[in-house]
Amino acid sequence: MRQCNSFLSVPCRCRDARRARAALAFPRGFGEFRSHTGLPGGTMDIWTGLLGGIGLFLLGMRLMTEGATLAAGETLKSGLAAATRSRSRALTTGFVITALVQSSSAVTVATIGFVNAGLMTFPSTVWLIYGTNVGNVMTGWLVALIGVRVSIGVLALPLLGLGMGAWVLARSRPRIAGAGEALAGFGAFFLGIDILQASFAGLAPQVVALTGGLADTVWQRPAFLLLGIVVTLLTQSSSATIAIVLTAAAGGSLNLEQAAAAVVGASIGTTSTALFAAMGATSTARRVAATHIGFNLVAGLAAFALLPPMLWLSAAIAGGTGNVALMLALFQTSYCLLGLALMAPLTPWLIRFLSARFRRLDKAAPPTRYLDATLVDLPELALRALAMEMDRLVDASFALAHDRLAGRPVPSESAARVLALGDAIRDYLGRINLGQLSPAAVDALSDTLRALQHLEELAQAARALPDPPGEPVASATAPDLARLIETAMQSCTQLDGEDVAARLESIGADSETIYETIKAGLLRGAASGRLPMAAADHALNYAREIRDLGAMGRKAQRRLAPWRVTDQAETEAPAPEATAA
Repeated sequence: MRQCNSFLSVPCRCRDARRARAALAFPRGFGEFRSHTGLPGGTMDIWTGLLGGIGLFLLGMRLMTEGATLAAGETLKSGLAAATRSRSRALTTGFVITALVQSSSAVTVATIGFVNAGLMTFPSTVWLIYGTNVGNVMTGWLVALIGVRVSIGVLALPLLGLGMGAWVLARSRPRIAGAGEALAGFGAFFLGIDILQASFAGLAPQVVALTGGLADTVWQRPAFLLLGIVVTLLTQSSSATIAIVLTAAAGGSLNLEQAAAAVVGASIGTTSTALFAAMGATSTARRVAATHIGFNLVAGLAAFALLPPMLWLSAAIAGGTGNVALMLALFQTSYCLLGLALMAPLTPWLIRFLSARFRRLDKAAPPTRYLDATLVDLPELALRALAMEMDRLVDASFALAHDRLAGRPVPSESAARVLALGDAIRDYLGRINLGQLSPAAVDALSDTLRALQHLEELAQAARALPDPPGEPVASATAPDLARLIETAMQSCTQLDGEDVAARLESIGADSETIYETIKAGLLRGAASGRLPMAAADHALNYAREIRDLGAMGRKAQRRLAPWRVTDQAETEAPAPEATAA
């Protein structure tokens, strides 16, 4: 058998015409797709197989990610919070979650979403991000140990059937439906690999002819590094690129060194997903994205520089079996561990360095701080982020009311910012997946909507509050008006504790009593001629507006009090470095 110009001289069967012709048909059990295009050699079969295989692979990954996330539910947030309290637990959690959902990018984007929503801190996520990058090696091992060794068409179809059956029959039970969706995702994942294998086997002679000129040249490694980056940018999935590369190498389309360079390129290219997710995010979320990018760049460039010795080591561990997919899986694992070894001593410095960056974003005060698009399919987490954002709206609205009640002018921009925040919250409410809400979550959503209306009315009322009355009405009503303003300010101050409702009720009763006293005094003064009728009417309107302003604040607080996030201290948990010390 002729040896290709490949590293370690892996036997090449790309000249075996009979194998190439046989591979033009798809695997038995899936169906033999024949070309009716008239193109020589079934070329259309091969290319449609490649496109369909990649599509099924990406669909499978999406189903696995969404299904596993839905099955986890609220447990995902509490589990992540508990698992990031130390370096080892965060690293293990990142590895396990990525191995389950088969997408480091998905886990990284979800982590950015949790950080963006204030559910996690930057220091606590650093080692979680490291774990997600190491966990990405599971795709290579699945392809190496299952995808290219056994016929997985027999396995893929039952997984699809069972998974979708569970999803259809258990729609009212989110966790079972999510598990079924994830199982169907594994079926689509394996079926995509099965089709890719057959397609690359038929495409091998053409690929070898195209890449043969690069073999044993100085451009071989850079060219395939760039190829891996480009394919990952197009698919937005390093796992998809790695599966494509491993199946291509196993079919003889690529030699070992070319495939390894493409695998490194996939690792570098996957940073684009985190980069896109961090656009428009908070400063903390951007620090998380920068950590992910830094790890992959350090690991990828180190592996690229040490490619020959690392491939030699992978071949030695594989025991000279000639299994290219196994050697590539070993290579990917070794360079991820190399990246971890290089980044571990740099982590304290990295946290300090990134913590000092992106501070301008904190000062920019974006319209929303905690609402993140990645949480809309996780209702419990989305509602928690929503409660934290509502706290911001309450603070902004109450500050506006306090300024106006104290007689200070309120810039129109301040009121506009409050109303813009309200619009953003309402838009986010409309995007939350309502299909899996619990009864308590439905109540929380309803109360949040009502509170949002009250706060928007409060901001508009504060902006439109008339000027205080002048003399002689001011002197006649000064003590009572001061007390009424005080009750309104109390109503527009967030109250804590278990007796919030009772305290609000007491403030409301005082406000109503004081208002009635002012009203009676003004009417008597106007009727007796001691006060001008127009001035008394203006003062009464002013007192009514203050009373109503306080009532709006109390209504908002009553709606939000049962759902307020009281455990925000957990977002200030110590960094893993501190807890591990």
